[in-house]
Amino acid sequence: MSKTIRIRTLGLVAGLLAATAVPGTADLSGFVGTVGFENDLERSLGFGLRWGRSSGILGGETALMIANPTRDLDGTKSTATAIFYEARILVNVPVGRISPFAGIGFGQIIITSTDVPHSVGEDAMRDAFKEASKLQVSNAFSYGGGARYGLNDRLDLRADLRQYIVFSVTGLAKDAMTQRAEDAIGVDLPVEESTVSYEEISVGINFRF
Repeated sequence: MSKTIRIRTLGLVAGLLAATAVPGTADLSGFVGTVGFENDLERSLGFGLRWGRSSGILGGETALMIANPTRDLDGTKSTATAIFYEARILVNVPVGRISPFAGIGFGQIIITSTDVPHSVGEDAMRDAFKEASKLQVSNAFSYGGGARYGLNDRLDLRADLRQYIVFSVTGLAKDAMTQRAEDAIGVDLPVEESTVSYEEISVGINFRF
């Protein structure tokens, strides 16, 4: 490597370090995590972004995460897309380079784009898959916490553990069977709605600017 290239490389590195050396007021973080689902959705990797002002003692942020869980209905599997979108309030406890935090949030979880396997026959199970392929939007409340580890005045490593309470979620196969019975007898049958829990464990990089 020539002297000129070395000097330019050192200058670029110095510039990047200087760009992350001044405290900021807003936050942007990217993260990867694992999401545990209940009912017929299997655990999946998730990727997302968070943005807002979350680093003060009292902060807030908006979060978007996308996961692709596998759905299993009586041994037949397909892939779905789960979109998590919510706003959160955070309380931080700065204790040096490590800053624990806790928070609550409210938003929506959208599950869509489930593949319907061709091997499933024209019966209640195929109806269940057709029901699963429809857009599902559920409200969700979340709570949890985590910690930031400061790399410098602008960059943090961040780890989160979060629990989602998802409202108005029903079993898809049960819904399909109920619909078939209603069509057969011409009478609306009662459907019991349930509440399920999802959990998220994630790590990422937080940038303050």
